[in-house]
Amino acid sequence: MNISSIIIKTLVKNREKCADNLSKIDGVEVALSQDSTIIVTIEAPSTNEEIEIFKKIEATDGVIAASMHYTYFEDELKEEIKNMNDEFTHILNDDSIPIEQVKYTGSVNYMMNNKKKRM
Repeated sequence: MNISSIIIKTLVKNREKCADNLSKIDGVEVALSQDSTIIVTIEAPSTNEEIEIFKKIEATDGVIAASMHYTYFEDELKEEIKNMNDEFTHILNDDSIPIEQVKYTGSVNYMMNNKKKRM
C-alpha cells in the first residue's frame, strides 16, 4: 500500500468546490481545507495507481498546483528488502534480533560522538 500526502493550491473562492471534487476521486481523502490550501492523502495499491490518482488531482477543476509532500511505499519496500543480496539483508528480515544489537552508523552525529569517545 502506498500512502502519500499532497498539498494543493487553489483560489480561496474555488476551495470548497475543489475540495468537494477531490473527495470524489477514489483513493483520495481531504484532510484539510483552509484559505487557498487543500491537503489530501492518497492511498493506492501500487506506485502506478498512485501516479494515476495524482494526475486526476492535477486535472481537477480549480487546482492551480499540486505537490507531493510525503510518500510511503510499504509493500514495495518490503519486497526490495527481501530481494537484497548483501550482508545486511538478514538483519533487516530477522525479527528475532533485538533492536539493541542493531547499530545505525549513517548519522554524522553518531559518528562524531563515537569519535569523541575514542579520543
